[in-house]
This record gives sequence, structure tokens and C-alpha cells, in this order.
Amino acid sequence: MNKTEPRHPIAPNAGAIAFASTALVFLLLGCLLLAVSPGFLLGQKLTPFAQAWIQVMLLGFGLPAVFGAIYWSLPGVFGLPLFSEHSVFLHYAFHVAGFAVAMLAALVPDMPQTTMGATFLACGGLVFVFNVSMSLLRLERTDAASAFVSTIMVWLVAALFLGLPFVATAPLPMFAGTNWSAGWLVFLISGVLFNAVLGLALRIAPLAVGGSGAQPAAAWYALAIGNLGVAWMFAAATFGPPPFLLLCGVVFLVGSLIYLGGFWGLLQSGTNATMGWDTKVLVAAVWMVPASAAALLYNVWERLASQAPAAAAAAPAAAAAAVPALPAEAVPAELAVMPLDWTVGLVALLAAAVPGLVALIFQVQKLGDGAAGEAGQSIRERVADQLVLASFFNYAVGVMLAVVGAWGSESQMLSLGAVFLVVGSAGFLGIFLHHLFQSADAGAPRLAGATS
Repeated sequence: MNKTEPRHPIAPNAGAIAFASTALVFLLLGCLLLAVSPGFLLGQKLTPFAQAWIQVMLLGFGLPAVFGAIYWSLPGVFGLPLFSEHSVFLHYAFHVAGFAVAMLAALVPDMPQTTMGATFLACGGLVFVFNVSMSLLRLERTDAASAFVSTIMVWLVAALFLGLPFVATAPLPMFAGTNWSAGWLVFLISGVLFNAVLGLALRIAPLAVGGSGAQPAAAWYALAIGNLGVAWMFAAATFGPPPFLLLCGVVFLVGSLIYLGGFWGLLQSGTNATMGWDTKVLVAAVWMVPASAAALLYNVWERLASQAPAAAAAAPAAAAAAVPALPAEAVPAELAVMPLDWTVGLVALLAAAVPGLVALIFQVQKLGDGAAGEAGQSIRERVADQLVLASFFNYAVGVMLAVVGAWGSESQMLSLGAVFLVVGSAGFLGIFLHHLFQSADAGAPRLAGATS
């Protein structure tokens, strides 16, 4: 099958609901942690609290949101039954166990069971890759959306092979002394989270706007160029030098802009006069992907501009020193390796990946009820749409304040932004759970264990 629109509402596998629910719960927890102690974003060192926050946002929210959206979309949007519905629960068990160990390892660096977290996560990832790959083999014809999903699995395996970031020992000898943790973040954020938003939007957006479902040819070029940029950004962020990262960021930016042009044309082909706010947020998140690439470029350019005068000023002092100098090829670590800045990560996560993945979850939930593409909305649906708007408005204000506060080292602005993030993420979770149990009470097969 290669259908753009399901023939009838399809109840999702309960494992997909478990992943989606887990993602929204840990998004709220991550925002609460940021509100309790936002100061770690203003420091120069990665504290155990900061590492725990990264694990919550990427392993607690990001990956479960991707897993839930894909598990939910395959039968509900792609029209493909899962190869093994029961293995979704095995994947969920592996992921929860790995995430729990990873959190303990972040807070207790000397814990001897640190590698167990990476092992559990890798086992869960392999179950996911096998299940989704076997499901995609049932497609009559591969399109750009399914190609994006396949690419997600490539980067997921690469990231899980590297293990958990910020550990004392590099996963391979070739990564010793490098900034491979920054490369790990590239794989997770750009390779997995961004590709999930871009790929699933190609399938879900046509259903929301009443389009034909014909995917633009530009999506294939965007897939190739953008993911070439991801591969190069990993190498540049891990090994340096900074100008190489600048070039790779440009490649990724070009790929995302090509995608944006084709995606915008896809939206214009729709017949629906209005779009729900979840669709509008998904569109805004797609626009924020190139904005994240632009933030990376600006950060690298700013770092290069600030490092050049510092290096020039330090050279005479080093030459005049009587103490024998370091070998000529040795340079300070902060000049040799270009780590990803906190603000770049905030833009990528909070402004692009989070709203995009949340909007995808809301969209597939709506499609499960057969609500997308209808001519009109009931009063209850209109109220729910306004609640989505209110939640995303609070979240957007929080993102703006948090990013500006982190970039400008304004702790009060950062703290205020975190409060808005808590309100918005609490709204996301509340809307999702309310709709979930409302559908169950109405007799919809929402909480069915599986579909056949």
C-alpha cells in the first residue's frame, strides 16, 4: 500500500500512545527543571544538572516523541500496519530502562553501570529500526516522506552506537580528545528530531489542508542535501576546525530552505479554507528548522570573530615567556574544537523540534478520530483548537524569553521564559490527555491495545 489518506479512522497501538504520553510528561518535567534552576545555561561548564536536563529533553521527550509519532503514523497516515505491534512494548521497556540508567549516570558519574543505559537504549533502537523497516517494505512505491523516515533510522543507529554523551571515556579511540558529544547532539537533533518533523509533515500536512497528497520533487533534493549537511556537521563539530562547521551549516541551511519551498507549495495546493492551530504550529516549526541552522551559522561566525583577536593578543605573550612552550602544533582546546553553543541547542530544541513534534502528535491524534479535512468544526472542536493556540502562545513566549535570556546572559529573562514554558507544556499534556480519555469515553477505539 502507498496511500496518502487512511480509509477510516485507525486506532493506534497502545505502545504509540505510551511513547507520546511519556514524551509530553518529560517535556513538562524538563521545563520544570529549567524553571527551578535556569542558571546552568549561563555557565561555561557542563554540570551534572545540565547533563540530566539534556537527557530529559532528548531521551525523555525527543526520542519518545519521534517513536510515538512514527508508530502512530505508519498505520494511521501511511496506511501501513506495523510489522509487530507487540514489539512496540518491548521497545518501550528497553527505552525506559535505558533512560532511567542514563539519568542516574548523569547525576552519579562514577556509577559502574553507566554503559547499561546506552546498551538498553541501543536494544530498543534496534527493535524500532527492525519493526519500522519491515513495515516500510510493504510500500508499493517509496516516496520522500518514507525516505525521511528511513533516514531517521540511519542517524538513530549512529547516535546509539556512540553511546551516551559527556562520559569520561570516548566510545572509540578515534574520538579520544575530540568534541564527539557535540557530534552526538547533531545526530539526535538534526538527524533524528528534525528529519521526523520534516518527513512526517509531508504526509500529515496534505491531510490537514485537503491537498492532493502529491509530494514535491524538491523534498528529495532537500533530503539529500540536508542530510549531507548533517553528516558533515557531525564531523565538523567533532573534529573541527570551526570554518568547516560554518561550511557544513550552510549546506544544511540550503537543504532546509529547498524543503521549505516545496512544502509551502504543497500547502498552497490545499482546498480547506482554514487550518487548525496544530497545523499552523507544524508549519511554523518547519520554518524554524532553517532558523536553527542560521543560529548555528551566526554562533560559529561570532565565535570565530572573537577568537581571532584573542589568539593574536596571546601570541606575543607566549613568545616572550621564558618557560619552554608547548609544541608548535598544540593549540588551546577551545580553538581547536568548536562545541555547539547552549543558545544554538535551545533554538534547535525549543523553537523547532519541540513544537514540531508536539504538533505531529496532536495531528495524528486528530487523524485517528477521522477529524482532519472535515468542512466544519463542532463547538467542542473549536474550543479545543483555541486551547491549543493558548498553549502554543505561552510556549512561544517562553521560547523567545529563554533564548534571548540565554544569549544575553539575562538570568531574570531566562527564568521568566521558563515559567511560560511550564505553562505551555502543561497545556500540551492536558489537551492530549483530555482528548485521549474523551475519545475513550465516547466509545472510540482509542485505548485499544492494537489494530489488525
